[in-house]
Amino acid sequence: MIPTRYKSKLRKGLSWPLGAEAITAGLGDAPHVADLSLWFTDGVTHPVAAFQRVVRDALPYTLMVAEYRPEKRGYNLSNSMAKSGWHEAKWELHVTPVPAPWRAAAGAALRELGLPAVVDWLRSSERAGWESRRRHIQLVFAAADGTLTSQVSDGV
Repeated sequence: MIPTRYKSKLRKGLSWPLGAEAITAGLGDAPHVADLSLWFTDGVTHPVAAFQRVVRDALPYTLMVAEYRPEKRGYNLSNSMAKSGWHEAKWELHVTPVPAPWRAAAGAALRELGLPAVVDWLRSSERAGWESRRRHIQLVFAAADGTLTSQVSDGV
């Protein structure tokens, strides 16, 4: 099971589209699954008025982001920073909540399209030089039609 590093308390009416078990199962034996950590964050709900507009107008928004950050080199670190692993490479999966009525559609879209896209992205990490730059895949859900699109960043 992918370890959960953080899980926000949700406001009334919000729900997680998938839990840790379903995400872990959906990623299967893809490369770096053992290196991932899960972050269930409610950042999509701030500011509240902006999120209310997203819900009211069924605008697309990010459900999940898988991110790789390479090792930080050349930094003088304090002992506490070194012990905490601040400089080490990071593999993270960030999940955002959905309004409860959207949960089934968002969860289905993640299972059918989103998690397979993350698996493909993780498999692409086996190319030479891939891990030299920061990279991510963003999964954007459009509640109006129940679609999910992926947007890949090839690094900076």
